[in-house]
Amino acid sequence: MKTNKLLSNIKNYFVGALSRYDAERHLDDKALQKAVSGYTKAIDAGKADFIVYSDRGCCYLDLGQPEKALLDFNRAIKMNPSDAALYSNRGDAYAELGKYQLAFADYNRALKIDPAMAATYNNRGQAYAETGELELALEDFSRAIKLDSKGASAWFNRAWVHFELDQLEKAVKDFEAALKLEPGSAEILGSLGQVYQELEQPEKAIAQFTKILKDDPKSGYAYNNRGLIYQEEGDLEKAGEDLLKALQYSPGESGVYNNLGLLMGATPGSQQQAPAYFTAALRLDPGTPLYLFNRGDAYLRSGKPELALKDFEKCIELDPEAEVGLYYCGRGMAYYELGELNKALADFNEAVELEPPTAELFCNRAQVYTELEDYKSALADYAAAIEADPRCAAAYRSRGAIYQDRGDYDLAKADSAKARKLEPRPGK
Repeated sequence: MKTNKLLSNIKNYFVGALSRYDAERHLDDKALQKAVSGYTKAIDAGKADFIVYSDRGCCYLDLGQPEKALLDFNRAIKMNPSDAALYSNRGDAYAELGKYQLAFADYNRALKIDPAMAATYNNRGQAYAETGELELALEDFSRAIKLDSKGASAWFNRAWVHFELDQLEKAVKDFEAALKLEPGSAEILGSLGQVYQELEQPEKAIAQFTKILKDDPKSGYAYNNRGLIYQEEGDLEKAGEDLLKALQYSPGESGVYNNLGLLMGATPGSQQQAPAYFTAALRLDPGTPLYLFNRGDAYLRSGKPELALKDFEKCIELDPEAEVGLYYCGRGMAYYELGELNKALADFNEAVELEPPTAELFCNRAQVYTELEDYKSALADYAAAIEADPRCAAAYRSRGAIYQDRGDYDLAKADSAKARKLEPRPGK
């Protein structure tokens, strides 16, 4: 069975460009709290104008307190209702609160007052992207770039929209433009690396994360992502070295433990170690369905279907609305290994309804049908598996075995030959 691979530590693709507090965005929380205290003293002393309220609101926004920011922006707007930047900043607060229609109303008001606000186009574009309006986001990021071509965030954001729209070459160009404006940016280099990996250019992808490590030799993020690329390229030794480095420098990142678990599961002789890494990931992020699924799959591979069953059942319990057929497929495999064929069949049927059916899933269900002596259904599923993946040697081999048992020797011979051609044995 396949498992999901967790891409590491990518938080939010988009970078804001808030118009009023760009200078404060780079302050740490302690400095921001100090600034808030100073603004509050001015307000308490009755010496506050709309700028003080606006600036304190921006600090609150950067501290992750959009509710407080909203109150301050409301006060500032009441004092100066014609300032475009105030509406733009309040739009950012609404966006942070997930109130996108109110955010759009404020962004539109700001741009009506001042149509030349590149930062507002950038932030409205971000809101469009977050609500799935990618074409509108693309238009806004392009407007922001036209107004201010030296703003790296708009190039970066437009690159991610191109990425989401599968316009990978355009994404590369925009990330490179952003990188010229912010040389050495780990965020931009990492994003560029991800696009190169999607373009199946692993050497270029690896090079981006290596550049990050040149400037920051303790970047767990870079080690983790470079390790994933090495693993995908089949260099398990280098993958292991990088992921262990990632664990050393980012011990609190559950995704690193998850990725190490996947690596152990893919490394001959190390499968028994895999569940422990997923357990460590779950200690950091309890109840994460992905980690539970991966641990369940590792238990299956380790010959512990009873433990796998518990993990798959927990996945379904925690995420019943997700309609993830993968969970049912996993539980079906556990039931199969435990000899509970009817329960396995019920879960595979559910998985076929929920997931885009794969050759592997059809083969799993066909195996259950075979053991239940429902050969007609088994043959139908093997045919479906071959249709889903014409290179599925297992489907040809297993279907050939059924034909052989039924005395259809010509069909059996043809399927056996096809399986050998697709998956020749060592030495052949």
